[in-house]
Amino acid sequence: MSLRYLQYSLFLLLGSVTLGSSAANVSTVTLDNGATVLLHDDYTWEYIAINTDIVEEANNAIPSDDIVDSTAITASNSVQASNNKSSLLHSGLLNTAVKYDVKVAYSDSVWRDQALGLKFILSSDNADGVVIVKVAVSFYDDNANKITEKIINVWQASYRLPDTYLRKGESRNSRIIWVDGIDKTNWTNKLLSLKVIEVETR
Repeated sequence: MSLRYLQYSLFLLLGSVTLGSSAANVSTVTLDNGATVLLHDDYTWEYIAINTDIVEEANNAIPSDDIVDSTAITASNSVQASNNKSSLLHSGLLNTAVKYDVKVAYSDSVWRDQALGLKFILSSDNADGVVIVKVAVSFYDDNANKITEKIINVWQASYRLPDTYLRKGESRNSRIIWVDGIDKTNWTNKLLSLKVIEVETR
Protein backbone atom coordinates (compact mmCIF):
# COMPACT_ATOMS: atom_id res chain seq x y z
CA MET A 1 0.00 0.00 0.00
CA SER A 2 1.43 3.35 -1.03
CA LEU A 3 1.47 6.45 1.15
CA ARG A 4 -0.92 8.15 -1.31
CA TYR A 5 -3.38 5.30 -0.91
CA LEU A 6 -2.87 5.48 2.85
CA GLN A 7 -3.88 9.13 2.84
CA TYR A 8 -6.96 8.35 0.74
CA SER A 9 -7.91 5.48 3.06
CA LEU A 10 -7.48 7.73 6.06
CA PHE A 11 -9.84 10.28 4.51
CA LEU A 12 -12.50 7.61 3.95
CA LEU A 13 -12.10 6.09 7.38
CA LEU A 14 -12.50 9.42 9.09
CA GLY A 15 -15.62 10.41 7.21
CA SER A 16 -17.84 9.20 10.03
CA VAL A 17 -15.55 10.11 12.92
CA THR A 18 -16.21 13.08 15.16
CA LEU A 19 -13.03 14.94 16.04
CA GLY A 20 -12.31 15.49 19.73
CA SER A 21 -9.77 17.37 21.74
CA SER A 22 -7.29 14.49 21.50
CA ALA A 23 -6.54 12.05 18.72
CA ALA A 24 -8.12 8.60 18.96
CA ASN A 25 -6.95 5.51 17.12
CA VAL A 26 -9.06 4.63 14.07
CA SER A 27 -7.33 1.72 12.35
CA THR A 28 -4.00 0.15 11.47
CA VAL A 29 -2.69 -0.32 7.93
CA THR A 30 0.23 -2.39 6.64
CA LEU A 31 2.27 -0.84 3.82
CA ASP A 32 3.94 -2.69 0.95
CA ASN A 33 7.28 -2.55 2.75
CA GLY A 34 5.82 -4.40 5.75
CA ALA A 35 5.66 -1.35 7.99
CA THR A 36 2.55 -0.88 10.08
CA VAL A 37 1.02 2.55 10.59
CA LEU A 38 -1.66 3.71 13.01
CA LEU A 39 -4.37 6.06 11.72
CA HIS A 40 -5.72 8.77 14.05
CA ASP A 41 -8.99 10.67 13.88
CA ASP A 42 -7.18 14.01 13.62
CA TYR A 43 -6.04 13.12 10.06
CA THR A 44 -2.52 12.14 11.21
CA TRP A 45 -0.75 8.79 11.18
CA GLU A 46 2.43 7.28 12.59
CA TYR A 47 4.58 4.21 12.22
CA ILE A 48 3.99 1.71 15.02
CA ALA A 49 6.26 -1.16 14.00
CA ILE A 50 8.69 -0.16 16.74
CA ASN A 51 6.22 1.18 19.30
CA THR A 52 4.97 -1.77 21.35
CA ASP A 53 2.90 0.43 23.64
CA ILE A 54 0.79 1.66 20.71
CA VAL A 55 0.50 -1.88 19.32
CA GLU A 56 -0.85 -3.10 22.67
CA GLU A 57 -3.24 -0.14 22.83
CA ALA A 58 -4.55 -0.97 19.35
CA ASN A 59 -4.96 -4.63 20.30
CA ASN A 60 -6.86 -3.71 23.44
CA ALA A 61 -9.41 -1.92 21.25
CA ILE A 62 -10.11 -5.15 19.34
CA PRO A 63 -12.47 -7.82 20.76
CA SER A 64 -10.45 -10.52 22.48
CA ASP A 65 -11.86 -13.21 20.20
CA ASP A 66 -10.29 -11.46 17.21
CA ILE A 67 -6.78 -11.25 18.66
CA VAL A 68 -4.38 -14.04 17.75
CA ASP A 69 -2.85 -15.80 20.73
CA SER A 70 0.71 -14.53 21.17
CA THR A 71 1.93 -18.11 21.52
CA ALA A 72 0.93 -18.65 17.88
CA ILE A 73 3.38 -16.01 16.64
CA THR A 74 6.29 -17.78 14.99
CA ALA A 75 9.96 -17.00 15.40
CA SER A 76 10.11 -15.96 11.76
CA ASN A 77 7.49 -13.26 12.45
CA SER A 78 9.62 -11.96 15.30
CA VAL A 79 12.65 -11.82 13.05
CA GLN A 80 10.63 -10.02 10.36
CA ALA A 81 9.38 -7.47 12.90
CA SER A 82 12.94 -6.87 14.06
CA ASN A 83 14.09 -6.38 10.47
CA ASN A 84 11.21 -3.98 9.80
CA LYS A 85 12.13 -1.98 12.87
CA SER A 86 15.76 -1.73 11.85
CA SER A 87 14.86 -0.83 8.26
CA LEU A 88 12.49 1.92 9.36
CA LEU A 89 15.05 3.42 11.71
CA HIS A 90 17.83 3.37 9.13
CA SER A 91 15.56 4.77 6.43
CA GLY A 92 15.11 8.04 8.29
CA LEU A 93 11.32 7.86 7.88
CA LEU A 94 10.91 8.08 11.64
CA ASN A 95 12.96 11.28 11.85
CA THR A 96 9.88 13.32 10.94
CA ALA A 97 6.55 13.72 12.75
CA VAL A 98 3.43 15.77 12.08
CA LYS A 99 0.55 16.83 14.32
CA TYR A 100 -2.07 19.56 13.93
CA ASP A 101 -0.41 20.69 10.68
CA VAL A 102 2.94 21.25 12.39
CA LYS A 103 5.86 19.23 11.02
CA VAL A 104 9.02 18.51 13.00
CA ALA A 105 12.07 16.97 11.32
CA TYR A 106 15.39 16.00 12.87
CA SER A 107 18.16 17.70 10.89
CA ASP A 108 21.51 17.26 12.64
CA SER A 109 23.33 16.59 15.89
CA VAL A 110 26.49 17.81 17.62
CA TRP A 111 28.40 16.75 20.72
CA ARG A 112 29.70 18.88 23.58
CA ASP A 113 31.65 16.63 25.91
CA GLN A 114 29.07 13.97 26.89
CA ALA A 115 26.01 16.05 25.98
CA LEU A 116 24.22 15.44 22.70
CA GLY A 117 22.86 18.49 20.88
CA LEU A 118 19.90 17.97 18.56
CA LYS A 119 18.78 20.27 15.77
CA PHE A 120 15.31 20.29 14.21
CA ILE A 121 13.48 22.01 11.37
CA LEU A 122 9.88 23.03 12.01
CA SER A 123 7.29 24.02 9.45
CA SER A 124 3.66 24.94 9.93
CA ASP A 125 0.48 24.83 7.92
CA ASN A 126 -1.58 25.66 11.01
CA ALA A 127 -3.79 28.73 10.66
CA ASP A 128 -2.83 29.94 14.15
CA GLY A 129 0.54 31.06 15.48
CA VAL A 130 2.43 28.15 17.04
CA VAL A 131 4.05 28.96 20.39
CA ILE A 132 5.00 25.57 21.85
CA VAL A 133 5.83 22.23 20.25
CA LYS A 134 6.76 19.24 22.41
CA VAL A 135 8.19 16.07 20.94
CA ALA A 136 8.89 12.62 22.33
CA VAL A 137 12.28 11.53 20.99
CA SER A 138 13.15 7.83 21.20
CA PHE A 139 16.84 6.97 20.86
CA TYR A 140 18.11 3.63 19.54
CA ASP A 141 21.58 2.13 19.69
CA ASP A 142 23.46 0.91 16.64
CA ASN A 143 21.65 -2.45 16.92
CA ALA A 144 18.25 -0.72 16.78
CA ASN A 145 17.55 -1.40 20.46
CA LYS A 146 15.75 1.39 22.29
CA ILE A 147 17.97 3.29 24.72
CA THR A 148 15.64 5.86 26.19
CA GLU A 149 12.93 8.39 25.43
CA LYS A 150 13.12 12.13 26.12
CA ILE A 151 10.33 14.71 26.07
CA ILE A 152 11.69 18.01 24.77
CA ASN A 153 10.43 21.42 23.69
CA VAL A 154 11.58 21.84 20.11
CA TRP A 155 9.81 25.19 19.82
CA GLN A 156 9.18 27.79 22.52
CA ALA A 157 7.97 31.21 21.42
CA SER A 158 7.60 34.25 23.65
CA TYR A 159 3.93 35.07 24.23
CA ARG A 160 4.69 38.78 24.25
CA LEU A 161 6.63 38.66 20.99
CA PRO A 162 4.39 37.60 18.08
CA ASP A 163 7.41 37.66 15.78
CA THR A 164 8.64 34.54 17.58
CA TYR A 165 5.49 32.55 16.70
CA LEU A 166 5.78 29.89 14.03
CA ARG A 167 3.35 31.07 11.37
CA LYS A 168 1.54 29.26 8.58
CA GLY A 169 3.82 28.72 5.60
CA GLU A 170 6.98 29.31 7.64
CA SER A 171 9.91 26.95 8.13
CA ARG A 172 12.34 27.62 10.97
CA ASN A 173 15.30 25.98 12.64
CA SER A 174 15.09 25.10 16.31
CA ARG A 175 17.73 26.06 18.80
CA ILE A 176 20.26 23.34 19.71
CA ILE A 177 18.60 21.15 22.33
CA TRP A 178 21.01 19.41 24.69
CA VAL A 179 20.33 15.87 25.90
CA ASP A 180 22.25 13.85 28.49
CA GLY A 181 22.46 10.11 28.97
CA ILE A 182 23.29 9.01 25.41
CA ASP A 183 26.49 6.98 24.93
CA LYS A 184 28.34 8.53 22.01
CA THR A 185 30.11 5.27 21.14
CA ASN A 186 26.80 3.41 20.87
CA TRP A 187 24.94 6.04 18.85
CA THR A 188 27.13 6.34 15.77
CA ASN A 189 24.23 5.56 13.40
CA LYS A 190 22.13 8.36 14.94
CA LEU A 191 18.96 6.28 15.09
CA LEU A 192 15.90 7.97 16.56
CA SER A 193 12.17 8.39 16.10
CA LEU A 194 9.93 11.39 16.73
CA LYS A 195 6.36 11.81 17.93
CA VAL A 196 4.76 15.25 18.36
CA ILE A 197 2.83 15.10 21.62
CA GLU A 198 1.78 18.73 22.13
CA VAL A 199 1.16 21.77 19.95
CA GLU A 200 0.05 25.02 21.56
CA THR A 201 -1.21 27.89 19.41
CA ARG A 202 -2.50 31.42 19.89
